[in-house]
Amino acid sequence: MTLNQIIRIIQSQAQAHKMVNKVAVGADYDFAVDEVKYYPIVWIIPNGFNFSTDNRTVDYQFAMMVMDRKWEDDSNTIDVLSDSAGIILDIVTLLRRFVANFEMIVNGTATPFFDSSTDVVAGHAIDFTIRTPYLESYCEIPV
Repeated sequence: MTLNQIIRIIQSQAQAHKMVNKVAVGADYDFAVDEVKYYPIVWIIPNGFNFSTDNRTVDYQFAMMVMDRKWEDDSNTIDVLSDSAGIILDIVTLLRRFVANFEMIVNGTATPFFDSSTDVVAGHAIDFTIRTPYLESYCEIPV
């Protein structure tokens, strides 16, 4: 399974969530305010991969950020944090339960964040791993 295939699966599960209004993939989450009309946003960040010829696995590393607009008076901050935590849990559940092509591993802390560099947003970020088999197929190598 390729990185592109994995990202498409994650995107489709995130887009299927009723609360999510935008899913994006990129190196970081800097974006122009006019690009985002509706929140919450799920931002997927590929963070490299490890592979083991002994265990015959490829572990793709990702970060996922879920963010929503936070009012400047902070009156909805707890709602934003609660919703972003729930969305992360829902997406992880969907990926672990309904996708048979890989194993999703989450062993970490979902870290809350607050940002005002573009819109005033808050949310949670979590790191996770997608484990796929390392097939070592010589027939599939382009020559």
